[in-house]
Amino acid sequence: MKFSTLFTVASAIAINTVTAAPAALAALAAETIANPIQDIQARANNGANCNYSAFWSDNEFKVITWGPWAQDGSKGKGLLDNLRGQCGVITNWEYRHRSDGSAVALFKTIIINSPKCVQDAIWLASAPSRISLTCNKLN
Repeated sequence: MKFSTLFTVASAIAINTVTAAPAALAALAAETIANPIQDIQARANNGANCNYSAFWSDNEFKVITWGPWAQDGSKGKGLLDNLRGQCGVITNWEYRHRSDGSAVALFKTIIINSPKCVQDAIWLASAPSRISLTCNKLN
């Protein structure tokens, strides 16, 4: 293939790409305005409640979650990952969906300041709504 033919074909491709790009971007922008991203709006309704019992050897937590993050089908994986990142070792992990649409996470941790690390993990896991709460001591 001659250089002039190759140059002509490459120029035609470039012109078509450049002229099609504004139309495609305009269509994407129009659809985004007409149909805003639902995931971010839906997750804004995330909620949680945190209680714990302190024992000499460990702390037992019960975290109730509601909203989209309780119903996303991940069995609390995002919460568990953040708990491990903030609190270290998490034992006796249990996550159950309830009939009212909420879910319950039960677990233990041995870290001394575990209410703080659990609160931080909930805050991180509940993005973008970022639930800020206090874990209440039961005993």
